[in-house]
Amino acid sequence: IDSIQMYLRPSEIRFSQDSIGRSFGCYTSHPYRPIGETLDDIITGRINVNSIPRISVCKRNGHWFTADNRRLWVFQEAEKRGKCTEIYVQETFYIDINKITTINNGISVVVRGNPGGFRWKTMPVQKIQREFPKPIFPTTLQTSISSNHSVYQLHVDELDTKKVLLA
Repeated sequence: IDSIQMYLRPSEIRFSQDSIGRSFGCYTSHPYRPIGETLDDIITGRINVNSIPRISVCKRNGHWFTADNRRLWVFQEAEKRGKCTEIYVQETFYIDINKITTINNGISVVVRGNPGGFRWKTMPVQKIQREFPKPIFPTTLQTSISSNHSVYQLHVDELDTKKVLLA
């Protein structure tokens, strides 16, 4: 099966783990580097979010999850500071069961220890509004009142074949 590659907002992706280490692992292109220093590099423009290896995402119960939790932390923190709006991701269909330890359905993650860096800590943080997934079909919602009950009817206006093929 070919994997699908797409753009997502970091805030649309959830963590698979409840906590992450403060630095990248030994098998990365920047071993043992604190994640906050990488975030500082994005904020100062030394690197671009696209220079960080793409993360894999897996859809579960209508939500995107990743096992690449430290990179997602960097991307989400960059998004909160207005330095990233979307990232290029690759869909996968499996996350190792040992990597799924989240206790809050992946909404947030705890960094074990000091993530390092300093510039990102002084920047104002924007509240990111989480969005519900957009419907596949453009729709119109009509309401009609019948005695004491509201009746909602969903009408499909037009089929958007591009979105259906990617969904």
